Amino acid sequence: MRVSRTKFQEYHLEVVQALTAIGNPTFGKAVQQDRGSQLKHLGITFPDLRRRVRQGFSFYRLPEEPVLEVWDALWRTSPYGDVLFAALEFYAPIVRKQVSPGLWSVVRQWSNRIDNWCHSDGLSALYSRILESYPAEVYPQLISWNHTEGEWLRRISLVSLIHYSGKNAVFLSPEKVLPLVSNCLDDHRYYVQTAVGWVLREMGHIYGNEIIKYLKSHAERISTPAFSRAIERYTSKERTRLRDMRKHRLA
Repeated sequence: MRVSRTKFQEYHLEVVQALTAIGNPTFGKAVQQDRGSQLKHLGITFPDLRRRVRQGFSFYRLPEEPVLEVWDALWRTSPYGDVLFAALEFYAPIVRKQVSPGLWSVVRQWSNRIDNWCHSDGLSALYSRILESYPAEVYPQLISWNHTEGEWLRRISLVSLIHYSGKNAVFLSPEKVLPLVSNCLDDHRYYVQTAVGWVLREMGHIYGNEIIKYLKSHAERISTPAFSRAIERYTSKERTRLRDMRKHRLA
């Protein structure tokens, strides 16, 4: 089943009108400026957005594949960042339960429109669930993005390695994760470095000894923002010891 261009336009108008009705233009301009995004923002809080997405749109009556076709078209063409967030909010609860085999081939292309950290991390949360279900398809793509020059693709390649929250957030071994981290240590762009630190911090919950060893081995290369984030959940005594170790290595 193919959805016509006219129907896409109707669905886009439906979604935009619904989101505009619960938005705040002043807040939207502030969010757009804060994130440095080229997309327009309608100024909707995430709780309000989630409620509206759960409430539904007319195309929810379509079968699964045409629904994905609609969200894909909206993601690729809408000038509104909130429409992209709506697509992420639609799929977020779905992939936590089950990942459709055809989802990855479509949403892997969504990375092309990322221009800010918030969309980047929302998409990464989706990718992490698909990665867990289909590692053979997703992990090689993350490696490829990890070796590109693009800031957002590199951030996605790191943040997608771990689920955003939960006791099972870490599901990959250090052997899978740390090579991608190492490849980004010398990329000193802020959003790459904060991703490096976040991944090391989360991995440390499960692989404490391995991450401590990694921090010591790479102390000279890990940036200050990344190092600070990586150790922020250790005890005060441990943080002091690790900072002193790094300071000695840099001296």
